[in-house]
Amino acid sequence: MLITSRQNAQVKQIRSLLIRQHRARAGLFLVEGLQLVTEEAQMGAVVETLVIAPGLLTEGARRAVIAVERQGPVRRVEVTPEVMESISPRPGGEGVAAVVRQRWERLNWVDPGDAPCWVAVSRIGQPWSIGTIVRVCAAVGGGGVILIGDSTDPYDPMAVRASLGTIFSQRLVKASLTDLAVWKQRHGCHVIGTSPAAKADYQEIVYAPPVIAFMGSERLRLSPEQQAICDAMVSIPMPGRCESHHVAVATGIVLYEILNQQRGCLRKTG
Repeated sequence: MLITSRQNAQVKQIRSLLIRQHRARAGLFLVEGLQLVTEEAQMGAVVETLVIAPGLLTEGARRAVIAVERQGPVRRVEVTPEVMESISPRPGGEGVAAVVRQRWERLNWVDPGDAPCWVAVSRIGQPWSIGTIVRVCAAVGGGGVILIGDSTDPYDPMAVRASLGTIFSQRLVKASLTDLAVWKQRHGCHVIGTSPAAKADYQEIVYAPPVIAFMGSERLRLSPEQQAICDAMVSIPMPGRCESHHVAVATGIVLYEILNQQRGCLRKTG
């Protein structure tokens, strides 16, 4: 049956996933558009509901829907273009969206040696920032992102879009600072923090695996307690007229230094 009302109970339930507390309560999130629905199908994400606007569905979106439905039973909700717009206001959604099960891991389940590097973040405010960090971590072959304390939700629709689908391949962990300290000691991890005030240039140290890049927000940065568990604090030089890098940019710079060292591309000094 084609749903024509934006006030339909199913539609309102799906639309509620645009709000963080509803996502957290349900353990679900909303994926919008062909690219992300295709990626979730390839990565085997748990899809609970497919939302389809037959009047907007492209041929590529039809193939993505078939791929998802082949994985197992999934609820299918068909809506008008107007109702789809209330769920997925982003233009170019190709007439398809999905409700997907969130996937969180406990830190004590994670072996840091499973990947060349990891990222820990603290108090990241903007959803697209955390989505970009997830994407950069995936690009260098990192294992995932550890969220320390209160940070924005990586399952926010803006974060999911910014991740370009890497949200489905990266491991996501919630942990306290104490959890991180205990985990670090257990596995012999090297935790490297960043700060504009740090004396060591980010290229002057050796990032010995297993390594975790610990990134604070651009405004709040890492607290003294967070810096205390770091094995080294590094800074990124900014000889131009700039006070600080955006946290996603800084994360990319540090992660690619880790990657280059592991590839042996750069000769280290000191």
